Amino acid sequence: MCGVMLAIFAASGHMKAPIANRAFAQDGKAKAQDSRPSAPLPAEPPAKNAVVFSRHADYIPSVAFSPDGKRLASAGDNSVKVTDLETGKELLKLKNSRGMHFFSVAYSPDGRTLVGAQSMLKERSSRRTGDTTITTFVYHGEVLVWDAQTGQVKTRLNDDNGTAWALAFSPDGKWLAIATGPTPQGKDCKNDCPAFGEITLWEAGDWKLIRRLRASSTPIRAIAFSPDGQLIAGGSCLIDGGRGTAFEEESRFEVFLWDAQSGDLKQKLPGHIKSITSLAFSPDSRLLASAGYDRNLKIWDCRTYELKKTVSDMMLSVEEMQTIADATSDKSEKNPAPPVSWLNALSFSRDGKRVIGGSGDSIIRFYDSESAKLVGVLKPPGWPFFNTFAMIYPTTGADSAAPPVYSPTPVIIRGSNAGLFLRMRGRWPFHSGSLNSMALSPDGKTLAVGNSDGKIRLLVLK
Repeated sequence: MCGVMLAIFAASGHMKAPIANRAFAQDGKAKAQDSRPSAPLPAEPPAKNAVVFSRHADYIPSVAFSPDGKRLASAGDNSVKVTDLETGKELLKLKNSRGMHFFSVAYSPDGRTLVGAQSMLKERSSRRTGDTTITTFVYHGEVLVWDAQTGQVKTRLNDDNGTAWALAFSPDGKWLAIATGPTPQGKDCKNDCPAFGEITLWEAGDWKLIRRLRASSTPIRAIAFSPDGQLIAGGSCLIDGGRGTAFEEESRFEVFLWDAQSGDLKQKLPGHIKSITSLAFSPDSRLLASAGYDRNLKIWDCRTYELKKTVSDMMLSVEEMQTIADATSDKSEKNPAPPVSWLNALSFSRDGKRVIGGSGDSIIRFYDSESAKLVGVLKPPGWPFFNTFAMIYPTTGADSAAPPVYSPTPVIIRGSNAGLFLRMRGRWPFHSGSLNSMALSPDGKTLAVGNSDGKIRLLVLK
């Protein structure tokens, strides 16, 4: 079946530049732990005088700095908005294609082009075969390419209506990589179509599709180009906690490394047991960091393909959750309890000494890039904050928050927020956590964070 994205499920019987010195990073100490709840975070004050822009109605899946650091693009409200960071004014509002949601934005290295990846759930159908119900989800998508100064649409990249989840330009700006999937394997397939995740590589300027990088049956939702331009990394991820893969692939979440020049798959990096949320290369291209819903941060050696370190402490302690719950008014849901957390966004510091992790509880965590030890945290002003249109704590399925090796102690959340903590609410596409996106400025001094309350927060690092 050509022109659609299919995911098949079977179930037996059922289914100014930023105004400097207005924020800060706190250094703190915490002990990293593997597969166990972390100790309470240090009692540090939140970042003060951070710059905050209200730009969208709800969650912001992607933010990107322009190469000169003077503008910030953000996705949300089914639109991409561009903010002048010197004045705080909204410069551009770029509309989506009808019915689609933006998932990723990126600037070209020369700053002349802005691209936005968007997708939509087109249709859903089910049929029974004996005791088995097969449900097929059809996805469409495309990438819009704009003039970064005027917002004029230059072209639309539509690979047979293929989905578009994430974007990355090569460092020299010659190529644009698009993370996609599930993609049907055969154009003549009509019903039960085997599908796979892949990365499509486009020649910037002419905007021609030049190469396909195939992965496993799971869609590719995380993507990164190495700074030296030699490697492309992709990470597999389920769609909405269950769509977009065959059952036998649900426990296989791998990082794929391709040679950017030839398109050859150089290595598969296994180890994550849940969907991969983010990837980031070190400035020297020697290390690759990966994060997932399994609450694991993994650091890989890109020369030997060996796993150097794993750390898993991206979560609030039981005591912290209860303290927040006690402080929340029964009559107001202004600050409902944040979720047990995982890292939704990654970046290396410009000197390569730190891995910066943006967590689902909106706390920024800093890790030593060699030892993976937690060396600092940053809490945005107003923390905790949350939006009800969010996946708080997925308790079942392949993307449940608790890994199989750890069963968290039950927590009684009192008051009107109990349902928020335990249930998944909102419209498609569901998202997880109150921090949805993060970007480091070109000079490495400022973090831009996109949150589920529709606000962009600029945090200046020491």
